[in-house]
Amino acid sequence: MTNKIWYELTNMKYGEIYLSEYLGLQRTLKKSFKILTLIVSLSGILGWKYFEEYVWIAFILIAIVQLLLLIENQIIRTDKEIEEISNLRMMYTRYFNKLEMLWDKYHSDQINDEKAMDVYFKLRQTLWERIEELDCKLNIKKYNKLMKQAEIEANHYLNKYHING
Repeated sequence: MTNKIWYELTNMKYGEIYLSEYLGLQRTLKKSFKILTLIVSLSGILGWKYFEEYVWIAFILIAIVQLLLLIENQIIRTDKEIEEISNLRMMYTRYFNKLEMLWDKYHSDQINDEKAMDVYFKLRQTLWERIEELDCKLNIKKYNKLMKQAEIEANHYLNKYHING
């Protein structure tokens, strides 16, 4: 039972941190995309007089902006999806907190194997099933850089607060 709770605890901390990093990336991409779209639009509009002899350049810039706007949601998450990912992260956090409490009680012998197993599987049936449902729906991509960073931060947290883990 010890390993089961510990591995679930580490996976939840990793997932929580990964989602936090992923949300930061998505928000940065969204801001950058909006700024890029604005710059390209303005350059087409403001450069109209300058490119008067080369009108086709302004048309190309405008066409690029329109294409970017069409494919924006294919590249970057929508505001609704970002909100759902944020909700998923909070679900990970709540589940992690309950697992951490269970781990501390079990590890300090405040509860026995049977009680720990009962609490663990109740948590899995309620919180984990909802997390999995939303996680599957959102189809969150795995980025190696974010995965490495999440692993480092999760290990740092677990080593700091659960040295005997």
